[in-house]
Amino acid sequence: MAEKNALLFWERLLPTPDSEDIADALRSEIRDPFWLLARQWQLGEFQAEDAGMAASAHVIARTSTLQRFSANGQAAFSLAMDKPLDSVVESIMPEFDLVMRMETGRKWRKLLSKAGKQALWTQFCQIPLLQFKIPTMVFDPDNVDLRAIYHEPYEQSLAALGNARLLDGWKFFKELQTRKASDFLSSNDIEVDKLGDQWVNWINQTLKANNPDFLGSWNVSRMEYVSNVAVPISDTETVFLEAPEHNGQHLAWHNWINGVEKADLKQEIRAQEIQIHRKTALPISVTFPGMPRARWWEMEDSTIDMSNIKAQKTDTGLLLLAEFSILFSNDWLIIPLTLPLGSLSKIQSLRVSDVFGVQTIMQQNPNRVDWRFFQLSQGQQSDMWLPPASIGRVQGEALEEIKFIRDEMANMVWGVEQTVSDGMGGTLEGNSSSKGLEEWLRALADTPEPSPLPDLAVPVDYSYAIGTTVPPNWIPFIPIRSDGDSPMMLRRASIPRIFEGAETATRIRPRTSLIKNNAPMGESRRLDIQEEEILATGITLKTYWRRARWLDGTTVTWLAREKRLGVASEGSGLQFDVLKDIHQTL
Repeated sequence: MAEKNALLFWERLLPTPDSEDIADALRSEIRDPFWLLARQWQLGEFQAEDAGMAASAHVIARTSTLQRFSANGQAAFSLAMDKPLDSVVESIMPEFDLVMRMETGRKWRKLLSKAGKQALWTQFCQIPLLQFKIPTMVFDPDNVDLRAIYHEPYEQSLAALGNARLLDGWKFFKELQTRKASDFLSSNDIEVDKLGDQWVNWINQTLKANNPDFLGSWNVSRMEYVSNVAVPISDTETVFLEAPEHNGQHLAWHNWINGVEKADLKQEIRAQEIQIHRKTALPISVTFPGMPRARWWEMEDSTIDMSNIKAQKTDTGLLLLAEFSILFSNDWLIIPLTLPLGSLSKIQSLRVSDVFGVQTIMQQNPNRVDWRFFQLSQGQQSDMWLPPASIGRVQGEALEEIKFIRDEMANMVWGVEQTVSDGMGGTLEGNSSSKGLEEWLRALADTPEPSPLPDLAVPVDYSYAIGTTVPPNWIPFIPIRSDGDSPMMLRRASIPRIFEGAETATRIRPRTSLIKNNAPMGESRRLDIQEEEILATGITLKTYWRRARWLDGTTVTWLAREKRLGVASEGSGLQFDVLKDIHQTL
């Protein structure tokens, strides 16, 4: 031990470079290869295993294509592979706006001209029942045409179409549901009647206006798409699949689960279309950028830093991904298997041969609930499902948008119409357009603007109001329960439109088809939504026109809805028994 008063000296050894070139230092050369071999022996890299690397794999798969389809529990029908499946699942019936009324009228003119009946076009346009007309300007808030005509471009376009300039396609279409096209002429014409049937079929197929084969998959109470399909896998066995919660985004295989057997889905099944596919391929290892190397002494790529994963206890998905990447990523092999689109495939046999010639038959163990080999979901007898959905589809701007937000203070839900249709294929901002409609209806009803403060002979400092109001584009949904055992529902209600001096109050109607025309047909025209569908963050519904090109090059267009989670909550500002300071108000 050094003495207390001893002096301590420290020395430091520093390398002195022999040259100004640092290339040798950057190479980090190892001068002792035997030390590296010793480290590999110490880590067990030289211990051989009685196993061989996979050299080939032979797969036998049985495939059958989609044959039957049912929309939201309705009657099933045979489905051809002439269009994407998502266009069938997501398609909704569009409303006849002014542009569609014009285009369908032009289509009728083209049919007459092609058949040499151009002279009859003037006779059809002269019929008052089939002409564009501006509605009578009488205060009626429930008149849909009256609520659309307040928009000045709409009114100008409607006025320009008057005086027999063009035929109203929607009026003509409704009349042809019970009449023949030649009924509007002075004499019967069989050829014109055939053209009328052809024109009606074109509208039914293109716009699905009155197509009896069109069955919408939109579930009103859940605000999601629900559909079922049937696929045969043998002469006596059929698999039923269901997409119970499709939100209108990409329709992938994981949206489907086991469905319930239905008699109409099982009808007209063609078991003779089942095919057998055989494939021999070379298995390759699953790789991804930044994957950890299998050997210890090997430089790794810095694309992904596995050591920099910062996960919380609730980040289950991130933790599972990190565990797979670090521990099990080099244990998996991939085999390419080409299967027809829209098919359900069952792997009958998978035989793997290693480099030593040992063959292994891969089988699934039905007793293991934690390992599902080639299964869509638990209990699934068939395997890989490739739905014939479009991949490169495009969509336009949102035609309608509504935000559902919770109002915990009022114990209700509001449907805020953010974007509404202008009736001509365009859009309007919901808040400003609803206020403009209110002002236009007020002027049409000849009622004065409400005075902010009453004229009182006695000076006061406070004003009392029974309650405040919300913007006209806020549609209320109130909670109801029909009986003690039924789930809680949110029923669409309405806020009264009260004009000062008006005899009676009217209701503020919704303007978006998302909540206006989704109500089931009946006397009440109610719209009930499952209470659990509106999350604390709210949800957003949008309507889009979508377009995709199918396998044969044809173009498919459909109108679809999309449901997404909300991003922020808002407050309606609805209050009751409000006492305000008049001086602060002024």
